[in-house]
Amino acid sequence: MPRLSLGNSIALARREWKGFWSGPAGGLAAAVFLVLAGLWFYNSVASYASANLDAMGRGMALDSTLALFSGSLERLGLILLLVTPLSTMRAYADFAGGGHLDMTLALPLSRAEITLAHFLAGAGSMYLLALLSLPPFAALALLGTGSARLLLCGALGLLLVTLAFVATGLAVASAASSPSASALLTLGVLGVFWAAGWAAPYLPSGAAYLIQGLAFAPRLSHFAAGFIDLNDVLYFLVLTLAGLWLARPFPDR
Repeated sequence: MPRLSLGNSIALARREWKGFWSGPAGGLAAAVFLVLAGLWFYNSVASYASANLDAMGRGMALDSTLALFSGSLERLGLILLLVTPLSTMRAYADFAGGGHLDMTLALPLSRAEITLAHFLAGAGSMYLLALLSLPPFAALALLGTGSARLLLCGALGLLLVTLAFVATGLAVASAASSPSASALLTLGVLGVFWAAGWAAPYLPSGAAYLIQGLAFAPRLSHFAAGFIDLNDVLYFLVLTLAGLWLARPFPDR
């Protein structure tokens, strides 16, 4: 069995990173994410300003980070869900066409190293977009009554959900017949995990508890409130490892 080399994976991940951001998929993902994140940020600021005026009339002041960021983190996670398929749908479909097959034959790369390279490139790209949405919240926190701890917890939550999203996308891409099928299936799988909690109120108590435990959104909201629950961390890490284990592009040579 080939030995896993982190250096080989990083070399291929750099190639994948450059290919993603130099192509249309990277620009489209950035445009969709930043435009939607900006619109939701503007809506959050408007809502916060109105609520804070009412609070100031009663001699109080709202925590700007808690009021703005807590409601926005779940929306940022939803935007990440929408753009993640753009970073994973061609992970294996364009392997030979992108010149990566020659690279694996020259090094050579094992299946695990190839999967790890795609994971590093995809997760790095998506988390970069997530981080680009945080500076406006940080600026308001510095100017107002915000909390840096909430921002750090939120950044950790976004990192964990990004890892789970990308690993799931790679698992789907390794089994899909085409990039478009991979994108649609990834959206479907992630959408089910995201929206699972919505059906909980209409199910029997036992089933509702199970479905609620599988949903992404409630766990991400814990980080937005400044709580780091070990169960939430383990949940996202287990999903990440399961996705990487299922991502098997082709048998080892």
